[in-house]
Amino acid sequence: MMAARDDIKKAILRVAGDPVSGAIASLADEMADAVVALDDSSAETPKKVKPARGTVQQAEKETRVMEAVEQR
Repeated sequence: MMAARDDIKKAILRVAGDPVSGAIASLADEMADAVVALDDSSAETPKKVKPARGTVQQAEKETRVMEAVEQR
C-alpha cells in the first residue's frame, strides 16, 4: 500500500524545506500526482522486446573470451 497523495505532497514540501513560494511549492501537487501514478496498479508494464538478428542491439552483446588468441 502506498502513501496517500496528500502525504506524498507533505513529504515533498518537507524535504524541500517547507517553501511557501517558488517552483517546488507550485509544482508539489503535480509531483505528488506523478508519484501516485507510478504506483497505479492498472497500468501495464511494457514487455521487453528481443533484438532482431543482425541489429545493433544484438551486435553489442558481450562475448566471453576463454583463452588468449595470441602467442608470445
